Amino acid sequence: MNNKIPVQFRKSAATRHAFERLKHCKGCGTYSVLWEDRCLNCGAEGKFQSLQELVRGVRRRGTWRDSMVIFSICLAAFFLADNGLQMAISIAGGVLLVVGYMLLNRHYAESLEKKLLHQLLMNENRSIREGLLLDIEDAANDLKTDEYKLAYEKLREIGWLIKGNQVKVLKLMCLNHFILRRDMELELSELIPDDFDKEFIRYLNEVCKVSPHLVQRDTLSYVWKYRVLIEALPEGRETLALAAGAALRVKAYVLQYQELVEAFIDELPRDRVLRLSRLIQDSPNEAPELYHKTKETIKRKYDSDPEFQVQG
Repeated sequence: MNNKIPVQFRKSAATRHAFERLKHCKGCGTYSVLWEDRCLNCGAEGKFQSLQELVRGVRRRGTWRDSMVIFSICLAAFFLADNGLQMAISIAGGVLLVVGYMLLNRHYAESLEKKLLHQLLMNENRSIREGLLLDIEDAANDLKTDEYKLAYEKLREIGWLIKGNQVKVLKLMCLNHFILRRDMELELSELIPDDFDKEFIRYLNEVCKVSPHLVQRDTLSYVWKYRVLIEALPEGRETLALAAGAALRVKAYVLQYQELVEAFIDELPRDRVLRLSRLIQDSPNEAPELYHKTKETIKRKYDSDPEFQVQG
């Protein structure tokens, strides 16, 4: 793809929990994770509130409702009282009960709101999903008009809550239109598709070049599983070699995927072969075939290299 474009992604707000990204439209009750202030469902602007604000409002309304119920009971006791003393006790008791209840409610507000939030997420699961599907549709419309950067930024937000293959595929369609750089906040594990996907392999090829630290065990497992299909692609062998080189960051990866590393050792650059030699020189019994293949490669290609002589 020769028409790749340079991009600078908008900052994504950091949250402790993914659900904290959700917001709720006070006009129609639709949920969204996008930063735009206009509701995709009812078109209202400025009506969104965070889940924390929504839950806090529910708790406060519940507190006032319960307080009124308590006071109403005490007021009924006031009208049923036989004398002035009983009336005074009814009113005083009602005030004390209401004040005490409100103080206790305030004291346990955090726990109550956590419980309400859990109930909300359980009860509103379907509404939340419907709102996120609206967000996906909005991002897909951006894709249709070649607004790849905007579409990806929206899909990135949606992807915090929806992990399905549809979102992954749409993200990859966007990402393969960008010029990737080392300073970009890229993702990889989150994009691993359910089945073999050429778009993912194309993206993986670029990520291995600019951010090899993103290649972890799940990516290597995917590469090894589909290695035959990957190798059949135009840049397949290069991608496999890049993945093998990225595996050299962690010794455990090298041992687990030693067949992949061994198969592409001749295509590894000098610094990667040197790294491999250092990783396995003290543990030849853990990967005997890879150990001997590494020694043979060093002897054949780097026999006169002083750094390899030290390693040998």
